[in-house]
Amino acid sequence: MNYPIHIAFCVNDKYIPYICVTIKSIIENNKNNALHFHVISDNIPKKMYRLLYETIEGCKTVTIDTYLIDNRQLYGLKDSWSIQAWYRVFLPNILGKNIHRVLYLDADIIVAGSLKDLFSIDMTGKSIAAVIDIESFNPDTFKRCGYNNTKKYVCSGVLLMNLDYWRQYELTKQIVNWAKENNDKIKFPDQDTINYICQDTKILLPLKYGILNPFFYDNEILNSNYLPEVKECISNPIIIHYAGQNPWKIELAKHIQNEEWNKYNRMLKHPAKRHYITKGINLLKLHIWNLLHPNSHKYFLAKQKYQLEKILNL
Repeated sequence: MNYPIHIAFCVNDKYIPYICVTIKSIIENNKNNALHFHVISDNIPKKMYRLLYETIEGCKTVTIDTYLIDNRQLYGLKDSWSIQAWYRVFLPNILGKNIHRVLYLDADIIVAGSLKDLFSIDMTGKSIAAVIDIESFNPDTFKRCGYNNTKKYVCSGVLLMNLDYWRQYELTKQIVNWAKENNDKIKFPDQDTINYICQDTKILLPLKYGILNPFFYDNEILNSNYLPEVKECISNPIIIHYAGQNPWKIELAKHIQNEEWNKYNRMLKHPAKRHYITKGINLLKLHIWNLLHPNSHKYFLAKQKYQLEKILNL
C-alpha cells in the first residue's frame, strides 16, 4: 500500500485515553502501512493532546490530525447515545476531499490484525462497508427502520466509508433530514439512520471485522451459516468491538476477548485507567462480595474458555 490508511474517531475528551489504546493496537498490527488518524471532538484539553501524540511518538509513518466541532449544528438530532455519535456522518465534510475513504471506529475497539485487505475492498457504487449487528436478528429493528430484513442491519461502530460516494449523493444531508423527520421512531439514532439511508448501497463485511460478543453465545447464530465466521473471530480476529462491555469499566469488562484490550493498554506509557461504575454503598457491597468469593473471576474466565473451546469443536 503506497497511500495512508485513514482512520477516524469521534469522541468527547473523556474517551481520548481509550482511543489511545485503539491507536496503539492499530500501530502494532499495521507496521508496514502509513497511518493517518483523525480525532474529532468538541473539546480536546492540552493533557489529551499530549496523550494522543505520546501514543504515536517515534512512529515515522503515523500522523494525527485533530478537529473541533461546534455542537450547535447538531441541534434537533436525537442523542440517546451521545451527541458525538453524530459526528461520523459529517466526516465527508470535515475531512479533505483528497481523502476518499476512511475507517470510522468507536472508542471501545481493538484492531488485532492488518487493515490492508479491508482498505483494498472495491467500493464502487457503495456507501459503507460494515459488519452485521446482533439487532439484525430482531424483527422490531426493521419495523422501526422501515425496510426489509433481507437487507440486514449493520453496526455503525466499525464503518468503512466511501467519502466520494457520500459527497456525490449528499448522504450527510439525507441522514440528518431523515433523522429529524423520524426522531420519535429511531432507537439507535445515527445507526438506525445510516442503515435506512444506506440500505441498498452497503457491503456486509466478514464478522472478523467487528464481531460483537453476543455472537459467541447465541445458539441460533452458532447453528447457522455464521459458525465458520465466528470460529475465524477466535483464531484470526481483525477488529474486536467491545460494545456494551467497555473494558475500562470493571463491572462491564466481560467480553470473551477482554484480555486483548488489556494487552494493548499495558503497552502505553500512560495506560488508560480502569474504574468502577458502581458508586456509594453499592460499591462497598461489591467489594465485600468479591472478598467473600475470591475465586469468582477464575470461574468466570474458565466459563469463557469453555465457550471458546465449545465453538471451535462445533
